[in-house]
Formats: sequence, C-alpha cells, structure tokens
Amino acid sequence: MKTAYDAQNLMDAQLVCDLLHSAGIPARVSGAGLLGAAGELPAIGVVQVLVPDDELERARAVVADWDAGEVPDEEELTRLADQAPDDDVDLLA
Repeated sequence: MKTAYDAQNLMDAQLVCDLLHSAGIPARVSGAGLLGAAGELPAIGVVQVLVPDDELERARAVVADWDAGEVPDEEELTRLADQAPDDDVDLLA
C-alpha cells in the first residue's frame, strides 16, 4: 500500500477515500486511531489515504483533479471505474 493523500483531518481523508472508491480505486484511511494521541499538535501526515501500489498513479491523478476543483462527474467516474482492474485487492495486506 502506498500513500495517495496526506489528509488535514479525518473528514478530509474519508472524503478522498470515498472519491477514490467512486473512481473504482480501492482505498483505505490509515492513522485515524492516532488522532487522539496528537492533542493540540497538528495532525498533518498522521492521517493518510492508502491505495494499492499499482493504483497509486491513477489515485494521485484523481486527487489532483479534485484538489484543482475539477470534481469528476458521473460519466467520468464510470469511465475511471471501468479502467479499474477486475481482481479483488486485499486492502489489509
């Protein structure tokens, strides 16, 4: 698993994770359990969105478009999902 996105907070991470799922990219949020230990310190780099190694480039492209304000419409999400590999990915591996 590789880091596709360093989130500002848990809600930010979940939003990106859901966006990637909509594009047919398996993703999971990592580090959410560490937020309570951070206290008043900034949590940048603690919460991340992880994707399988072979999906990193595609995931970063989707996130870059989202960051630029170019949220994919339903047609684009369907196209991205159709490009996704058919095999199941074990996200816990």
